[in-house]
Amino acid sequence: MGDHADGLIVRRPPPASFRFDRRSLAEGTDLVLIVAFLLVYIWIIEPRTQAYAWHAFGLFLAFTVLSSRRHGDTRADLGIRLDTFRRALAEAAVVFSPALLLTLAIGLYFGSGSHVTTRHITLSLLGGYPWALFQQYGLQCVIGRRLRVLIPQAAAHDAVCAAIFAALHLPNPFLTVVTFGAGYCFCALFRRCPNLFVLALAHAVASTVLYHALPAATTHLMRVGPGYYQQAGLD
Repeated sequence: MGDHADGLIVRRPPPASFRFDRRSLAEGTDLVLIVAFLLVYIWIIEPRTQAYAWHAFGLFLAFTVLSSRRHGDTRADLGIRLDTFRRALAEAAVVFSPALLLTLAIGLYFGSGSHVTTRHITLSLLGGYPWALFQQYGLQCVIGRRLRVLIPQAAAHDAVCAAIFAALHLPNPFLTVVTFGAGYCFCALFRRCPNLFVLALAHAVASTVLYHALPAATTHLMRVGPGYYQQAGLD
């Protein structure tokens, strides 16, 4: 596609895969600080004590909210909306249902999953949803929004965003691979139809299925950071 000028078609240049200017520097600084904070918490603070969990959560939330306000992000931009709920739910179901059904089938076939009741599954979903919502907020509203200015090309943006998400689940090899693929899908879905609540629901359902359908030797109980090595030592 292009613009017409004096009877000639002037083709527009493709969008740059990486952008660097004053605004990009501000976005990049926020991104580095946020990811560094998460890594410090996962690898240093959380393994030593749980006493600062709520303090860390409050600090993260305060910084990210201020960052969003400073960059002019609206609630619609952040997916905090209900008008896209039905469409986002349908698209998420199409993307994630085949993989989750396959995971359930594998778990049932090999008898490798944990034996739980409907009550356990319900409690797991209800308890996991706030954590999933927090993770999706960090992935889409913070990391994704800051990366969008730095990397405007959609596929490259989603891949880098997913890579950061996966890196936060190191050194668990299973979770690192799964979260890269899931993170890419989450980002693509959010870009098509932004709805934070739907992505959190898909995240919570996926985590519950993986945790209960697959053996602990594979998932290492979904542990990351130093907790992964502690769990691996018990196997």
